[in-house]
Amino acid sequence: MLTAKDMMNPNPESCSLDTPIKTIMQQFAGNNIDYLLVLDDEQRLQGIITESDLIEQQANLHVPTAIAILDLVLPLGEDKFEKEVQRLEALNAAGLMSSNLKTVSLDTSLNDVASLMSEKHVHHLPVVNGDSVEGLVSKHDVIKALVNP
Repeated sequence: MLTAKDMMNPNPESCSLDTPIKTIMQQFAGNNIDYLLVLDDEQRLQGIITESDLIEQQANLHVPTAIAILDLVLPLGEDKFEKEVQRLEALNAAGLMSSNLKTVSLDTSLNDVASLMSEKHVHHLPVVNGDSVEGLVSKHDVIKALVNP
């Protein structure tokens, strides 16, 4: 049975928490990549930046709506608004990255990797062993594994 270790890229692209946004965009464009893992000074995984994160940073700000009930005004989508403002103001990787990551271990099966990607709508899964980043499995890696088992 194929595992994450068999499918993963053992040398995933990465940057540090303080890498400027401009440098990140240059890495994406120059290296033809669609993700960057964000690592702290001890090389521990802190987050991930994807093409979608960069595109969302350039998107228009959506002002939250509110509804009035009697004399109360209830804001809707305030949390999303605050997150959008943070992304627009991001100057470095720490401000732009997604930190609520799904990860897999070296021995996670192909079926479990595919299921997690499908259920959680993620395209990249860091492969970790404790605090250490061992690699990354992308949807493309899963498809290659299915074609060449």
